Amino acid sequence: MTAHTRLDPPLVESIRKALTGNALPGETQGLSREAEREAAEFIAAVAASRKRGELALAIESTGGEAGNRRMRIGIVNDDMPFLVDSVANAVAQKQLTIHRLLHPVVCVNRDANGELQSLEDYCGDKSRRESMMYLELDRADARGRQELAADLRRVLSDVRLAVRDWESLQRRMREDAAAIEDPEGAALLNWFADGAMTLLGYHVEKPYEVPSNALGIFSIPGAPTDEGGALGAMRYLEKNAAPLMAKAERQATVHRRVPLDLVVVPLKAGDTVTGIGVHAGLWTSEALRVPPEQVPVLRARLKQLDADFGFDPKGHSGKALRHAVASLPRDLVIAISYECLRELVMMAMSLADRPRPGLVQVRSILKGQLFTFVWLPREELTTARRTAIAMLLENEVGREITSWSVELGDGDLALIRYTQYIDEEAPAPDAAGLDAAVVEMVRGWSPAVEGELIEAAGVPRATRLALTYISSFPDGYRARTAPEEGAADILRLCDLADENDRAVRITRLDHDPPGHLRLKTYRRGGLIPLSDVVPVLENFGFRVLEEFPTALSGGNGYIHDFRVQLAAEADMGSILARTGEIERGIANVLCGSAEDDEFNQLVLYAGLDMRPVVWLRAWFRYTRQTGASYGLVTIVDALRRAPNATRALIDLFEAAHNPTTTKRDEKVADCRDRIDRSLARVRSIDDDRILRRLRALIEAIVRTNAFAPAAEEALAFKINSSLVPGLPRPVPWREIWVYSPRVEGIHLRGGPVARGGLRWSDRRDDFRTEILGLMKAQLVKNAVIVPTGAKGGFYPKQLPSGSRDAWLEEGTESYRIFIRSLLSVTDNLVNDKVVHPEGVVIHDGDDPYFVVAADKGTATFSDVANAIALDRNFWLGDAFASGGSNGYDHKAMGITAKGAWISV
Repeated sequence: MTAHTRLDPPLVESIRKALTGNALPGETQGLSREAEREAAEFIAAVAASRKRGELALAIESTGGEAGNRRMRIGIVNDDMPFLVDSVANAVAQKQLTIHRLLHPVVCVNRDANGELQSLEDYCGDKSRRESMMYLELDRADARGRQELAADLRRVLSDVRLAVRDWESLQRRMREDAAAIEDPEGAALLNWFADGAMTLLGYHVEKPYEVPSNALGIFSIPGAPTDEGGALGAMRYLEKNAAPLMAKAERQATVHRRVPLDLVVVPLKAGDTVTGIGVHAGLWTSEALRVPPEQVPVLRARLKQLDADFGFDPKGHSGKALRHAVASLPRDLVIAISYECLRELVMMAMSLADRPRPGLVQVRSILKGQLFTFVWLPREELTTARRTAIAMLLENEVGREITSWSVELGDGDLALIRYTQYIDEEAPAPDAAGLDAAVVEMVRGWSPAVEGELIEAAGVPRATRLALTYISSFPDGYRARTAPEEGAADILRLCDLADENDRAVRITRLDHDPPGHLRLKTYRRGGLIPLSDVVPVLENFGFRVLEEFPTALSGGNGYIHDFRVQLAAEADMGSILARTGEIERGIANVLCGSAEDDEFNQLVLYAGLDMRPVVWLRAWFRYTRQTGASYGLVTIVDALRRAPNATRALIDLFEAAHNPTTTKRDEKVADCRDRIDRSLARVRSIDDDRILRRLRALIEAIVRTNAFAPAAEEALAFKINSSLVPGLPRPVPWREIWVYSPRVEGIHLRGGPVARGGLRWSDRRDDFRTEILGLMKAQLVKNAVIVPTGAKGGFYPKQLPSGSRDAWLEEGTESYRIFIRSLLSVTDNLVNDKVVHPEGVVIHDGDDPYFVVAADKGTATFSDVANAIALDRNFWLGDAFASGGSNGYDHKAMGITAKGAWISV
C-alpha cells in the first residue's frame, strides 16, 4: 500500500497522536516511534477516502520472525456502539490472537468526494465522528485474510443495521408489550425496551411465508433463528400467556458471540394466532445480575416456588431459595418451563447445603434445545475437564455442543452450562447415568481406578496393585485414559512374569471408525522397540496407524497404545469374539516362543486359532525341505483366499489325529467332502496345487504329537513318505518331521528296522536333501549289518553369537528337543508288549524299533540321547544311541559295514 505517500505529513502525525494519545494500558507497549509512524501511515491510507455510511477496511501482512509473524487490520467507520467488541469477537472466531488494539474516535473534515482534509480530537458534532481501529494480530494466509475481511464486513454491516433501527426496535417492543394481556409478560417486554436487552433485530414469521417487516440484523437475510419454529411457537402461544422466551440457533455477531435471545409474541386475527413477531437481542450484562425479585415473570415464578415449597420469603429457606434462583443464569431460567425451573432450583439448593458435583438436564419450552447444567468444585474446573464433559454429552445425545458458558459465583461450586439442539420428539438422555459419570470423573482418577480394580480383583489384591502401580502413571496417560481402562492395563502389567515377558490387549470403542481396533502391548521395565513390534503386527495382518507410548515411573512397565486397521475382508465380530486367543498369539510372537511370519495373518483372515497356524507353518517348512517351489507368501495368500478350504484341512487333521475325536471315520469322510467342495471353487491353478499338496501331506501323516503334551516343546509328524507326491528319490519308508521355533529336524528310515546317526546340520533351508543323501549311503553300507539304513539331522534356529559355550549349550538343547520329539511318536516295549505313546492316534502298525547313532556334530551326544531314553523308560535304555560311555562301541567291536565285509 502506497497511498500514504500522497497524504500531508501533518495529517499522518495527527493520526499518530490520536492512535496513541488515549490508548489503554499495554496497547502501546513495545511500539517504537517508527512503528507508531508506520501504523499512522497505514490508517491514513485506509481513511484517505471514505463517504459517510461506508466502511473502509484493509488487511496486510507485516512480516516478522518465524513464530512471530503478524498482520494488521485498519478499519475506519462512522462512530457507533458495539464496534470494538464485535470486531474482536469476529477475530477470535477465527482462532487468531489480537496483540494490539488502538481505537481512537476522532472528528474529521472531508470534501464532497469523501477525501480526508483534516481531523481533530473528539467533538460534539456526531455527524463528523469516525471510529478508527488499528489491530495487530497473528498472521493468516491469503485465503484466511480474505475470509476474515469478508466476516468483518458482514459483522460491521450487522452493527450498522442494529444501530440504525435501534429506536424502531424499542418502539416495536413497547407496542407488543401494550398488546399483551398478561401483566408480567407486558412488564418483561417493557423492561427489555428500557435497556435490559440489547435489541438487535425483529421480523414477522408466518407459516410457509418469507419473514417480513424486518428491522435491524434481520434486514439482510441470514441464518434462521429457529428453523421451522414458527408453527411450534404459534401452538404454544394459543394456549399460554405471552411472551415465549427462547434461545436461537443463530449466534449474534453484534456485541457478543452467543446465541441470540428471542422474545416471541403472537400476531392475532381475532382470537386466532396467525403468526409471530420475533424480537432478537441479548440480555445486557447488568440485567443478568439483577436480583430475581426485580425481573418480571421470574419474580412471579419465585412467588410460585415459595408457595409450592411452603417457604417464608423472609425465613432461612426462603432466602436459600432466592439465593439458588440467583445462582442460575436469568436468560435461561426464564426460557424453560416452570417444572424444569423447579427441578433446577431444588438441585441448586441441595448443592448449596452440601457442595458436590451434580448434573441436571432440562429442555427448552418447545423441546428443541437441551440445556445441561453441571456443577463442579471450583478447583476441579479445568479446560480438560470441561471438554471431557462436553464429549460425554455429545456421545450420549449424539449432537454437538453448540454453546457453553462458565459461571464461578462466590461459592464452592462452579457452574458450566451446555446447549445442544435435539429433535423435539427425541427421548430424554440418561441424565442419571451422566450425573454418575460426572461424579466419577470429579472423584479423581486414582480412586476411580482403584474402584475398578476392587470390582475386578477384590479388595486385598486391588489395594496392593493400586499402591504399586497407580502413582506410576504420568499425567498425560491419566488425562486420556478412562479409569476402567487404567485398571485393565494394571491387571495386564501385574501378570507379566519378568522383563522378557509380553502381554497384549485388543479393544474397540463404539465411536472407532469401521475396521479400526485399539491394541496395547505391555512390558515390565523399558519399552519394546517399534521395529520389533510393528513388523509383528503387520504379519498378523494389521495396518499400524499410530502409537501412543506410556512409560510408568519406577520401572513398573511400559505400555504401547496402537491404533490399527484391518483389511476389508476381516470379520470384525469373529475377531472381537476371539480377542483372547489373538492376544496370546501376538504375545507369544513378541516373546519369541512363536515365529513371526505371514502365516499369522490366518488368525484374522481365515478364522484360525494359533495352534492350527503353527501346524500350517510346520507343514510349509517340511514342503520347502522337500524342494517345493512355492514361497511362504504364496502359500499364505492361497490359504487366505480359500478360508473354507483352509479350515477344512485343519478339521481333517484334527478328525484324524485328535485322541478325543468320536466317530472318527465319519468325520474324516465329511472333512474330505468339504475339501472337495472348497477346491471346486478355487480359481487359481497355483492355489489349487498348493491346497491339494497340503491335503496329500495331511493324509500321509500317520502319527503326530500335536495333541499330546510333547507338542508344547516341539511338533513331530510321522509321515508315510510314499503318500507324499513329488518327493525326491530315494523315497524313505517313513520319516519324522520335527518343528519348533527353536529347532527343526528330520529323521528318514529305509525300513522298519533301520539304523543311522543324527547330524547337526548347518544347512537351514535344505538339510533334508543333505540327510536324504546320507540315508542313501546308509541303505547300502548297512545292508550287511541290519536290514536297512536311516539318517537324521537337525538345525538349531536360535544359536547365540559370541560365546562358544552358549552356542554349544543351545545346540545341545536343540538336540535334546529333537530326540524327545522323535520318541514322542515312537512305540515302546514294556514287558514284551508294544505300548503306544500317550496322546497319539496310531494310523500305522506297531513300530518300536528306533535306534540312533552319533554323526557329524553329535559325536559326544550319545550319552545325552541315552539319558533321555532312560528317563522315558524307553526299552532300549542306554543302547538307544550307540557310542556312549556305557554299552558297546560298535566301531571297536567291528559292527560296521567294513567289519562285516572283513568278517565274511
